Amino acid sequence: MEKTNDIKTEKTFGARMGEAGFSIIYLVYAIILAIIMKKKYDAGVPDSSPMVVIPSNLEAYRYGFGFLLAALLVGGDAFHLIPRIIVNLKGSMPKQDFFLGLGNLISSITMTVFYNLLIALGDTLEFHGCEYNFLIERLILLLTIIRILIIILPWNKWYTNEPNRKWAVIRNVPFAMIGVLTVVGFLKVISYALNYPVSFYVIILITVILSFMFYLPVAIFGKEKPKLGMLMIPKTICYMIMLSVICFY
Repeated sequence: MEKTNDIKTEKTFGARMGEAGFSIIYLVYAIILAIIMKKKYDAGVPDSSPMVVIPSNLEAYRYGFGFLLAALLVGGDAFHLIPRIIVNLKGSMPKQDFFLGLGNLISSITMTVFYNLLIALGDTLEFHGCEYNFLIERLILLLTIIRILIIILPWNKWYTNEPNRKWAVIRNVPFAMIGVLTVVGFLKVISYALNYPVSFYVIILITVILSFMFYLPVAIFGKEKPKLGMLMIPKTICYMIMLSVICFY
């Protein structure tokens, strides 16, 4: 018999309301940032000249990438956060494990694609030295394809709440490698930084490192130890900080 995930029995009422409230705040905040950056991008796009990577177009590229990053985050996370919000508010929902699993599958794909855009952001803003990350960008893309192919395999058992550590490890090995390559790539970006302050990239780098530190334990052991799921809150805060830096720094 399939194990159900009755959050009402796992968490106190206060914990459920707190998680639901935080998730709503995050989604709304990310949507607001996406709208702001889209407007800033539209305002900075040259009317007639083509978009080329030159100093006068850097702000438009920054907000364009920022909009895509925010839209990708909120679009993917909505698939698993909205069902969790419903479950936290009501205690359960029909086909709960299916919708939570589907949301985790979709957000796993969007988060993998996210890092392709993030390293492209750094390389574009410091375009004068972008050739140094040519190999890293392509390795991240290759690992992204590999991870997505692994993610969609049926042995992941996304739609049940049964622990599946073996496949959790398998699908997160390439993701961890993407994280390492992203860190290395941004260290290179920092070493070449001329167009934006080093602190701009350092904050992004720190949020990347911390987000992986918070995410991987949950991704691998979360179904066996549900309380580890609380680490997703600081992980989400890291992304909120990252997007805020891109939008407002």
